[in-house]
Amino acid sequence: MPNLRLTMLRPEHIDQVMTWINDPDVVRNFQNFDHRFTREEELRWIENINPERDMIFSVFTLDGAYVGQVSINQISRKNKLGRLGLFIKKEFRRKGYGTTAICKAIQYAFSVLSLRKVWLVVYEDNEKAQQLYSKIGFKAEGVLEEEYFWNGKWHNMVRMGFINPSRRGRVKEQKVV
Repeated sequence: MPNLRLTMLRPEHIDQVMTWINDPDVVRNFQNFDHRFTREEELRWIENINPERDMIFSVFTLDGAYVGQVSINQISRKNKLGRLGLFIKKEFRRKGYGTTAICKAIQYAFSVLSLRKVWLVVYEDNEKAQQLYSKIGFKAEGVLEEEYFWNGKWHNMVRMGFINPSRRGRVKEQKVV
């Protein structure tokens, strides 16, 4: 697996982000991306990221090449879960970079954020992605019927989850007052 460095997304990464943020093949995977983003809009968004809810990382090779983004979003501290997001630039796909980035993000979610579970959704017909996530340790939890509207039609999404194996079934005791 390739060696990668994850760095918190910062405004100085804007040039790299703008290389993909408006690519229709990429944004079809993000439910709420329905218009072209300007540089100013994206900068404002980066500057207003709330790390209590969203941990977004730029992914780089050790020699500094920009690979993409990986994130743990929609973090629920109470429920100890977060949603995985991933984008890998086309020239780095199918070379192990996505797998490495996902594993590093999951490790961060479990060890630093103390989450119990990381989840994601993937198009039902994207069998290659489902196989990749399964190999990493995600399990299909169900099908969300007609969940995403893209290109004039509704698409089913498969929800997949990965429970921290060291915390499976354990509930931290709460002090009763």
